[in-house]
Amino acid sequence: MTGMTAFRRTASARAPDRAESLRSDDPTGAAWHRWLLVFGGVVYGLYVSLDLGWLSMLAFGDPTWLTFGIIVLFVLSSLYCGALAFEMARQHTIWKRLHQGLTHDGASWASDYLAERRALRGADATALGDLLHERIKGRTELGWFSAGLQIKLGLLGTVIGFVIMLASIGSANDLQSQGLDTLIRGMGIGMKVSLYTTIVGLVGSMMIGIQMLVVDRAADRLFALIITLPDHDGSHAA
Repeated sequence: MTGMTAFRRTASARAPDRAESLRSDDPTGAAWHRWLLVFGGVVYGLYVSLDLGWLSMLAFGDPTWLTFGIIVLFVLSSLYCGALAFEMARQHTIWKRLHQGLTHDGASWASDYLAERRALRGADATALGDLLHERIKGRTELGWFSAGLQIKLGLLGTVIGFVIMLASIGSANDLQSQGLDTLIRGMGIGMKVSLYTTIVGLVGSMMIGIQMLVVDRAADRLFALIITLPDHDGSHAA
């Protein structure tokens, strides 16, 4: 018990030093700038694909339009990731102003947390930290859901493509001239649906995953900064 108590006191004494190190190593707007860097690479890739004809082939070469739907979902998800990154950067800027004792405009997670923390202590303050974590991290769940959804839609397209191929085989009455042409055409359409949706779903999911890693890291860092933000009287969170 004595050793554990000493350990807790040492950790508590070092907490302000760790928090100060965390603050000094966190540039303003980092999440937004990192997302812009990733999104710039995505836009460049889309431009090259469009110039080579790959993007139009993937988007409009699928007769089920499932590939086009995945592309639209990817674009919307990327914009959502950008909005999250911008909000994280804005909240971090507000946090820095609070840390410096300056005023700020607009809604602030840090100021709301501080105002509620001053009235709470002990277990209630711990629960307040959990609520803050949910408020910040809960916004990222939709982005991760979108990344998983794109993979699932790609797999759904794979299944639909195989069904189309099997249907073309079952509908072929004979393997003479016209029947053979119908079989090959049907199998080609099925393979096209299967491959196009799989490729777009996998690539889109990976790109959204990279963007969400940027946002998720910024959310974790912002949460750590807010809970270690001292009150005006110089006290820290428990």
